[in-house]
Amino acid sequence: MIRSRWLVTASLSLFLLAGCSAPATAPEQAAAGCVPGAGDPPTTDVPFSHATNVEITGGDGYRVLSVRQPYPGGTAQSVVLLGCEQDAPALPADLAGAPVLRTPVDGIFAYSTTQLPMITELDVLDRLTGVGSLDLISDPAVRAHVESGGAVEFGRNFAIDAERVVAEDPPVLLTGGEDDPALPALATAGIPVVGWADYLETGPLGQAEWIKVMGALTGRDDEAAAVFDGIEQRYTELAERVRGAEPTPIVAGQPYQGSWPVPAGDSTAGILFSDAGATWSGAGARSTGRMPQTLESVLAEDGDARIWLADGPWETTADIAATDPRLTSVAAAGPDGQVWTRDRFLGPTGGNQIYERGVLHPDEILADLVAILHPDLLPGHEFVYYRQVPAG
Repeated sequence: MIRSRWLVTASLSLFLLAGCSAPATAPEQAAAGCVPGAGDPPTTDVPFSHATNVEITGGDGYRVLSVRQPYPGGTAQSVVLLGCEQDAPALPADLAGAPVLRTPVDGIFAYSTTQLPMITELDVLDRLTGVGSLDLISDPAVRAHVESGGAVEFGRNFAIDAERVVAEDPPVLLTGGEDDPALPALATAGIPVVGWADYLETGPLGQAEWIKVMGALTGRDDEAAAVFDGIEQRYTELAERVRGAEPTPIVAGQPYQGSWPVPAGDSTAGILFSDAGATWSGAGARSTGRMPQTLESVLAEDGDARIWLADGPWETTADIAATDPRLTSVAAAGPDGQVWTRDRFLGPTGGNQIYERGVLHPDEILADLVAILHPDLLPGHEFVYYRQVPAG
């Protein structure tokens, strides 16, 4: 159960009074939380070509990391990025209350699994000191790191454990893009927090470009730019190969809690489907989310499609009837159709790789989709995220 804001603040106060030392002052915390001897970090702007919910701008000897919407409906957040051994500059009035974060950080509390592949691809796994929940993690290397004691868990019940975070005193905590009740208590305790809201970007490349934020925090700007450039190039080249091919009709998604959320054309899933050469009932909708439809309307508009890109989990097509007998009328569920789910790689406790590595690598998701919809364009493709549901 998520604790109320009052309970979090009250319990944290009791925790501090019970004998935990108060958090260090900003300079002391910074000196203990960054990599010494790394030299002065860049103070120039970080260019973003797809992401619009974040920016990193250069200042007079420092940078400002700004997140326009750290969670749905949230107000903009700014974090000042200084060098590890840099003297604190005079800040303008609009940054007077902003958290100050010394970089490169030598420890990261990462709440969202989407942050983990960015950490591993920048070769700074040793700096991962906290994760939200091990159960949600699929990457074997990250799991081994946590299980060996390299990182603690601080959000097992889908809420930040403020007492655990304050006790560990991390250099920075990256949120999961939600307004967690613990955040005011962490701010009071002097824990720098970055509102990580990659999922609010429109489009898969915008989400992946958040690796540049991780690069700025860890002193890996050049490496982050190089990783993203490779992802962008592979994605755009593959999308260009598909352009001009005859669109393949699909059934998108599946019923959930009484309705059928169909991805709109401008949503992240919709952009991936369109770039892979798919057509479906929501393709023309100029919306960035999912549109709740009735099962009957989806069957009427998309039911004749021979390919179904579902969510699962279905072990065989027999499970489709168990979900709802009416779904067996979808042509893709018949002997001449194909049903695919996004659960090819799951961790030992159920973590799904598509919500982890897949967010950084939309190029790999796109390749899976192209191989399903236009197999002649990618012969011999090895699937990473999608699995064809066998007949049963």
